Amino acid sequence: MTRVDELLGALEWAGFDIPDEWDTDFDPQEGAVLFATLWRGDGGLDVQYSPHQGILALQPFDDEIGEWPESYSLLEDSLKVPVAPTGQQAIATVAAAAGQAGLLDATHVRVADSAPPEAQQEFSLRRIRRIFQPAAAFRQLPLADVLREVTENESLSTYLEWVVGMTGHDVAPDIVPDAAALGVAAWCWRNNTAVEDHHLETDIQMARVNIAVTRVTQQHICPIEGIDWDSIKNILMDPHWALPDGTPVHSLFGQGWTEVAATVSAELDRWRHLDLEVLGAQTTLILMSIGGYTSYTDSWWGQGRWLSMCRRVIDDALPPPYDQRGHQALLTDLDAPDELPDPVLDWLIDLPDSDKNGPRGLRMHLVTRPPQRCWDPYWLTDSNP
Repeated sequence: MTRVDELLGALEWAGFDIPDEWDTDFDPQEGAVLFATLWRGDGGLDVQYSPHQGILALQPFDDEIGEWPESYSLLEDSLKVPVAPTGQQAIATVAAAAGQAGLLDATHVRVADSAPPEAQQEFSLRRIRRIFQPAAAFRQLPLADVLREVTENESLSTYLEWVVGMTGHDVAPDIVPDAAALGVAAWCWRNNTAVEDHHLETDIQMARVNIAVTRVTQQHICPIEGIDWDSIKNILMDPHWALPDGTPVHSLFGQGWTEVAATVSAELDRWRHLDLEVLGAQTTLILMSIGGYTSYTDSWWGQGRWLSMCRRVIDDALPPPYDQRGHQALLTDLDAPDELPDPVLDWLIDLPDSDKNGPRGLRMHLVTRPPQRCWDPYWLTDSNP
């Protein structure tokens, strides 16, 4: 593996295609320069690597000659990331910059306001094809047959209508493993089960359990092999499964655990059946990636933007003991928020003593709203010959 491949490891895990060969140029003063466009679905990102200067530039994609009419840029502004240090430090720096820019999360993309009316229909149809073409290949059936089957499938209808068609209607149909993990946590644990009926005493406890579920799911998702439903179920149902402080999760729900366990198991089994018999691994990953990036999970841990969102919140005010230790100490500890004391995690979610004008915690902060990209189909406009 080359150095540039190592630096882009986080982007590759987030679904970007990393090229085997890069275009090169040489400047007498800057030395060699490598450049390429990285793609995730229809989203493009230009990358320029200057090894002698120790700079990796992430830049907006510009389709200057109209070679990619279906494309859109995944960035609005350029980022220059210093990568001179050897080892893991530079890799972590790139991952942090990419995470802050939203590149490690699924993409919200909308049709440009200036686009003609038929653009929205074209965009929706292309999205549907991108979601279900892998299922058609898996089933070795025409796409039309697969679409007919899934629309008539009662087990899928609510998810497709509510999650894919409404709350996640603008989420690009890409495979993003960490977003898929959030999707499993949101729609196989918190929703469609008895978990909400047996809501724990505090939101802090619920947040800790959400994080625990997401951590388990992250460990059993592969962008190639798909979701290991059996392993996820086995761990979540294990009586020894516990929070970092040693508290068994089942004990938090008391007598309600029996119903929680039964409904969560049923939901995981349902999706396992859909995965293996109806959709295939790739379409299932796409659907879960969409489900993990709706407004329901905007403030959840597990996103690439997590630390940058927290940074915005803690810039407003710091809780003890971080008012003495400083914001960087809190940011470091927030990499594992489930290990924070209750008062600190509570402060992060809902800043105390704030009014309607702020400051705000994660629950209400505008920073939790993800960036939105724009699809501008110039080839559909009347002025296009």
